[in-house]
Amino acid sequence: MWHIIAIGYLFVTVLFAAAQPGIARALIYLLFWSVQPSLFAFWVVKTRRRNKLMKMQEDKAEDRAD
Repeated sequence: MWHIIAIGYLFVTVLFAAAQPGIARALIYLLFWSVQPSLFAFWVVKTRRRNKLMKMQEDKAEDRAD
């Protein structure tokens, strides 16, 4: 579900950057409104997935120890 939201967000921000009058301004908008937030969102998803997997492995190890 979050993939659809991310694709829509990127679509809107890339079009907004493309509509800017100068190339420098378009690149700045693209960097600050598209690239950085997207990288942060992917990092958060990756970190949460990693933590969830680690917790599941710890729970399995505890179950085996008991």
